[in-house]
Amino acid sequence: MPGGNVGADHAVFEQGASAGNVGNVNLVEQKKANPVALLLSSAMMLRHLQFPSFADRLETAVERVISDGKYRTKDLGGTSTTQEVIDAVIAALD
Repeated sequence: MPGGNVGADHAVFEQGASAGNVGNVNLVEQKKANPVALLLSSAMMLRHLQFPSFADRLETAVERVISDGKYRTKDLGGTSTTQEVIDAVIAALD
């Protein structure tokens, strides 16, 4: 789950601690961590920084990749690596 903490002077965007990747060294070492929450947190940051069109593009690309089903990490029922999912999202950017 993407997340953000926004204050008067600062903002931090990150994946939620319940994402399953946090602290799971095996997933990171095997390069099988799900990058979706981090990508969607990046979209939240882009929107916060007043770049809504870039945020929309990133969210749409993530949605397309997940909906297509070809590139998914194990927790989403697939066998893809972190990098394969990221590469698929990059390719899906309009």
